[in-house]
Parts: sequence; structure tokens; C-alpha cells
Amino acid sequence: MQRRGALITPQIQDILKSANTVERIRELFADMHTYDIFILCENLEDDEIAECIKSLGIPVGIELFEQFDDERKKDIFNCFNKEWMADILEEMSPDERADFVVKLPDERVEEILPLVARAERIDIKKLINYKEDSAGSILTTEYAYLPQDVTAKAAIEKIKLQAFDRETIYYIYVIDHDRKLLGIVSLRDILVAPPQQTIREFMNPNVISVNVNDDKEEVARKFSQYDFLAMPVVDDASKLVGIVTVDDVMDVFEEEATEDIYKLGAAGEYLDYMKSHPFMLARQRTVWLLILVVVGCTSALILERNEHALQTAVALSFFIPLLLGAGGNAGTQSSTVVIRGLATEDIKLHDYLLVWRKEVMVGAMVGSIMAVLGALLALVIHSDPRLGLVVGSAMITSVMLAVSLGALLPMLFKKLKLDPALMSGPFITSIVDIVSLLVYFKIAMVILN
Repeated sequence: MQRRGALITPQIQDILKSANTVERIRELFADMHTYDIFILCENLEDDEIAECIKSLGIPVGIELFEQFDDERKKDIFNCFNKEWMADILEEMSPDERADFVVKLPDERVEEILPLVARAERIDIKKLINYKEDSAGSILTTEYAYLPQDVTAKAAIEKIKLQAFDRETIYYIYVIDHDRKLLGIVSLRDILVAPPQQTIREFMNPNVISVNVNDDKEEVARKFSQYDFLAMPVVDDASKLVGIVTVDDVMDVFEEEATEDIYKLGAAGEYLDYMKSHPFMLARQRTVWLLILVVVGCTSALILERNEHALQTAVALSFFIPLLLGAGGNAGTQSSTVVIRGLATEDIKLHDYLLVWRKEVMVGAMVGSIMAVLGALLALVIHSDPRLGLVVGSAMITSVMLAVSLGALLPMLFKKLKLDPALMSGPFITSIVDIVSLLVYFKIAMVILN
């Protein structure tokens, strides 16, 4: 489809220059999914995309506009006149609209907002005031609702009136006159209920909801636990303020996964790689690399302090890379497993002793195998049993300490309200390098002396 998009770009450009642009654009994209239209249009210039949006009209044109990323949205938005800008803000879904408005310059918002219909203007101002990364920042106010005293027959008629501009009508929320959330019914429940039965009689009063101030990552976790298509969002007074839908949660999962991957690689914050200048990428990575260099300098100091031992037994230096590699890899494996467990809540903070014991056992078993191989290698190369004993002892000790650090440091970060993913592979490796060198030279001093 993307290749087809590049091929069809000249055809779309020719249509935009023709006399009957609107009819031909609509004919070209007739019965196509919005995402497919987006793929065919993404290679166009901003002003050409704006023309396509206007030609497609409402709602298809607005849905096409929402497909672009925020930066491209802003560029396309600037190609419209003020009236069209206001129309776009009015017709966008509430959550998409709030996210977009926050990224616009303040002067642009002040210029356009008075032209937006009052209801949408109030909605925008309410949504943009919610905390970033909270449930409020991803909710939509387009939800279906009913009073509790209405009959099933009357409920169907009310839902018909709401259906055309609601995010979903499968879940219908039951509220009182103060919008307090009382219960939930599904569309199926209403359709199969006796016509004269009231909603109160068959609604489910035990509603799973989230608070408007809850972290959106917690919201995403609740979705994975309950497998809902949508979840109500309430304020501190249990009043319904909106819903979060599964498509928004999928975006949260993708965003959080991306952030964690960057942190695990100590690559800084996420940047669009293809659109970022090499200078920006270098500047972001430099900070983390400098931190790692400072930590690494400690390893150099340890080597310098043990210069006499290295001069006495030069063969010790041959096995330093082997030892550091084994410890670093073991620590990274352990930290990866624990960070993932913390993220999915398979591992709780109070499980730290159980996790530590389990990792020590794993480290002992894995380290024993690696120790035997390391000792045999030292014995074969240098024919010195004492050197083999040093390498083997240091190997198993280093691996056991590495997996312990890899397991406990992410849990410590979690306890301190920091992201466990910050305790990434490069950081664990650097810390384990220091510990492994200290262990290696301490064991060498004891055995060789």
C-alpha cells in the first residue's frame, strides 16, 4: 500500500489541479478506509493534503486529518483558513482534539478558539487542564448514557439519538441528574430485556472505573486485566467525566513500550529517527554515554590500584574481558526479566526476597558451568591450577553478584518511585564491571599470595 501511495501521488496532484477537484477526489477515495487514504496521501505536500481534506469534507476529511502525527498536523492545519480551522477543531474526536490543541502555539489557540462552537470550546478547555499522562489526558467525552428510570424500550430510542456522534454505544453508562455513575448496561442487555423493564432492574451496579487523575499506564493495565472495549473515567465525586477506549489504550501501550526500550538501551527520550537531525540524536545520546563513561572510570581506577597484582601475574589481565562479559550479560538478563515482571505486575515489591533467592540460585547454577569452563581455559593456556582457581572462583561469584544486582536494583528504583527501566543493560553492565573487578582482584590476592 505504501508503494502504491508513492505511485499514485502524481495522479492525486493532477486531480487537485483540475476543475472538478471535489467530485474526482471523492470518486478516487470512495469506499476506502481512512487509513488507506492516509497512505495514499502522506507523500503529498501539506497544502495538497489540506485540499484533499476539504474535498472529502466531514467526517471523512477530519478522520484523514487525525491520521497524521502531531507535527504534520500542525503544518497541514496552517494551510486552512480560520473557518476551516474552527470546523476541524469542532469535528475532531475530543481526546484527539485536546492533544492537538495543547501542541498549538498559544496565539493560534486564542485566535481560533472563539470561532469554535461553545460546547466544543468548553470541552477543549476542560480536557487540556487534565494532568499530562493521566486518564484525563486520554479520555473522550463522547459516551452513551441513560437515566436509571427509563424503560428498555425508551432506552433504545434514546440510544438512537446519541449513536451518531458517540465513540461507542456497546457500553451504556447509567447516571443520575448530577452525572454520578450508578451502573452500566450493554446494548445487548437492553435489546433482550422486556420492553417495560427499567434500566435500574437489570443494570450492573458494580462498575469497574478509573479516576481522572490515575496514571494512564495504570489505566492500560486495567484494560489488560478486564479485557474491556471501554472504561468509564470518574472524578473524586464519582461523577462520570468521560471514557477511555481500547484504541487509545493501544497507543499508551505502544508509547510506554517505546519509552522502556529507549531507557533499556540508555538512548534517552524517544525521537522520530527518520525525521531527526544527526546532531539531535548525538546530543541526546551523549548525556547518557558520558554518565556511563564516568561510571566506567571507576573500573579504570580499580585496574590502576591493582597494577602490582597485574605485574606479578600478567596472566590475570587475559581473563578480565571474559569475566566482565559474563557478569555483565548475566546482570542484564536478570534486570530484563525483573523489569518486565514489574511492568506487568507479575513481580511485586514485597517479593524482593523471593526474587533475590531465585536469582541467586539461577546465578549459582549458571555461574558454576561458566566457572568450570573458565577454570579449564586458564588451566589449558597457562598450566597453573592456582590461576584456574582464581578465574573459576571469580566467575561464579561475579555471576551471582551480577544477577542479584540485576534483580534488586530495578526493584529499588521502583521503591523510590523511579522508572525501573532506567536501570538498563548499559548501567547494569557498568556497575557489574566494577563489582566483578573488585571480586577478581580480591580473590587473586588471597589465592596467589
